[in-house]
Amino acid sequence: MIKSYERLKKQNKERIRVPRTVQDTIPVDSVYKDGIFRSGKRYTKSYRFLDINYKIASGEDKNNLFLTYSDLLNSFDPSVMTKITINNRKVDIKKFKEDILIPLKEDGLDKYRVEYNDMLLSKLAEGDDIIQEKYITVTVFKSNIEEARFTFSRITAEFSTLFSRLGSSCIELDAEERLKILHDFYRNETEEFQLDLSDLARKGHSFKDLITPRMCKYHNKYFEFDGKYGRVLYLNNYPGFLKDEFVSELCDLNKNLMYSMDIITVPTDEAVREVENKFLGVEKNITDWQMKQNRNNNFSAIIPYDMELQRKECKEFLDDLIVRDQRMMLCNITVVHLADSIEELNKDTETLKAVARKYVCELETLYFSKRQLDGLQTVLPIGVNKLNITRTLLTESAAVFIPFRAHEIMQKGGVWFGQNAITNNPILCNKALLQNPNSFFFGIPGSGKSFLTKEEIEFLILSTDDDIIIADPEGEYDSIINALGGQIIRIGTNSTDYINAMEMVEGYGDSGNSIADKSQFLMSVFENLDANHGGITPIDRSIIDRCVTLVYQEAKTNGYVPTLKHLYKKLLEQNEPEAKSLAIKLELFTNGSLNIFAHETNVDIKSRILSFNIFNLGKQLKTLGLLVITDAIINRVNENWRKGKRTHIFIDEIHVIFENEESATFFASAWRQFRKRDAYPTGITQNVKYLLSSQQGISMLSNSEFIVMLNQSANDREDLAKLLNISEEQMSYITNAPTGCGLIKYGGSIVPFVNKMPKGLLYDLNTTRPGDKVRRIH
Repeated sequence: MIKSYERLKKQNKERIRVPRTVQDTIPVDSVYKDGIFRSGKRYTKSYRFLDINYKIASGEDKNNLFLTYSDLLNSFDPSVMTKITINNRKVDIKKFKEDILIPLKEDGLDKYRVEYNDMLLSKLAEGDDIIQEKYITVTVFKSNIEEARFTFSRITAEFSTLFSRLGSSCIELDAEERLKILHDFYRNETEEFQLDLSDLARKGHSFKDLITPRMCKYHNKYFEFDGKYGRVLYLNNYPGFLKDEFVSELCDLNKNLMYSMDIITVPTDEAVREVENKFLGVEKNITDWQMKQNRNNNFSAIIPYDMELQRKECKEFLDDLIVRDQRMMLCNITVVHLADSIEELNKDTETLKAVARKYVCELETLYFSKRQLDGLQTVLPIGVNKLNITRTLLTESAAVFIPFRAHEIMQKGGVWFGQNAITNNPILCNKALLQNPNSFFFGIPGSGKSFLTKEEIEFLILSTDDDIIIADPEGEYDSIINALGGQIIRIGTNSTDYINAMEMVEGYGDSGNSIADKSQFLMSVFENLDANHGGITPIDRSIIDRCVTLVYQEAKTNGYVPTLKHLYKKLLEQNEPEAKSLAIKLELFTNGSLNIFAHETNVDIKSRILSFNIFNLGKQLKTLGLLVITDAIINRVNENWRKGKRTHIFIDEIHVIFENEESATFFASAWRQFRKRDAYPTGITQNVKYLLSSQQGISMLSNSEFIVMLNQSANDREDLAKLLNISEEQMSYITNAPTGCGLIKYGGSIVPFVNKMPKGLLYDLNTTRPGDKVRRIH
């Protein structure tokens, strides 16, 4: 007899009561705002934990996750009951529309919003329209709520640590969230649910009135409520060896379904004592059998196979407990699923049983109406277990029922980035929820990175009032900027659009010294002017810093905006020959034919949607052009920050900035400024190696929480895998990947995606395929 288990059974035992109302079928006496449910001296609390990409992890990573999950199971207190639940629930279309779809504004762009919303709804219909939520519910037996809260606070801290080691996180559920789970199961998910305990108390109503079905009937092998039919099954038999895909495949049914595994941990000393007693019993049976054979003069008889097997199993079990740090666990697995008709229910039941048989398991139906009710109360994440059905497992055997499958990203206010390649559900990413919004898009030509970038820009333009600024070296974004009412500034040797490289607004830079930061920018400009001859020397840097300081001091005194021409004159005034050399290097860009950055700014850079087109700037000036544009963007970001406005920045061909150290240093500084001033920077490149050849580039990439990786070249794949810890299985999604397919690194998760936008207005704006352009023209 295991005393701890018998004690829990005694505490969990209730008087048999026949439910007289639907409310009586909910085994909860009272609820607390912090999410604790009470029933007698039983207190329960639920946590939601996030999924992780177990299915596409490498063999080694899977093994590590399995061992870490085993540690989680080993941490369960023997004095509590623990329930792990997977809840397959239908997407609430009404809430989805409220959270995700773009409201119309009657500003001339609604035709694009309508098409975008239709695309989202059609993609949702293509998926399973099922979301898996995962909970862990803990039941403690205490004499009052204060003792229960103290125990739960300790358990919460342990869960937070252990789930973070798994790459997941554990979130406490309050009373409204827990009751919403029951409400959505018992009633239609589209019904509104709002909990106001004070209002209920004032009216004398019970919280159960909000969640229970209006009608329920429990039959011999199924139950029904409000036009829905359901059935509770339990796992009756399973083999000694089971694959870890069992739970994932069982819960893949595209129907409302809940799977729960109840776990009671046995203290190791009691478990060892129980196994030793069992072992002694087996040895006694073997000894008695041998003595019987000896009495019959059968001295050469071989011990029967079943007895020898029992002896071997007892020895192995004892070794696992004592040597291998395994725990004995008493487990019970139940499944409930819902359907719209009894025929559909029977069909789904057979499907679930067939999945179980595939893994040499047996799913059995609970017979009798009372058992169906007990089973339903057990499987729901309420925290009760009314089925006296347990099987003894070791930690490793229990960990095989691992609840993880694939990480989902469907966030309120999120931007569409395609569909999850594993679950087919939409991927909707909200960068505001990350530790930082820094982003990079990588992909070889033709992989779809420009298309994906345009999709994000369109969503931001159509759904927010944020400012969008684009550095466009190839003129790829002109079509969407023109269509969506933005401003294009064309900068080239024959253009009359000018950007002043010396312009500087209040609060420029991130060091607290605006002139010093501007001096750093101008050093990177000179570095690019002389990149083919070794760059600038320490003496050059000192001269540049001195002259920049003097130019801004004079400009402030005399009340004008300085330009590169003022810096050119100041360099000529210096006595050092190096200053004259610097002035000569700058002359072509002040008084010569490439003087486009030496004039005062003459274009409107206040437009909400702004694109700097430097396609006609030429290869010689492209890096310099990107530097000057980035500097102008810094000014705009600072102005917006003071106004409390967010800025989104997209810099295409960002790799050219990292071709020399000075420009890389300046841009790394700019990247930090963007993050600090509520700006969301995105770098786009096909040449990852240039980025990774710079220490600043590596630092920027390592500190970016959002990275999109499309089809990659072999060398780039290896470098990214090493830097971002991408497994070989995950790498397969960016190896010879079709256009629009790849991986998204969102925080600590890496999710494979497929992005296929249907043809229409937005597709025509975004595509760069020659064939599509011809079709659009005709």
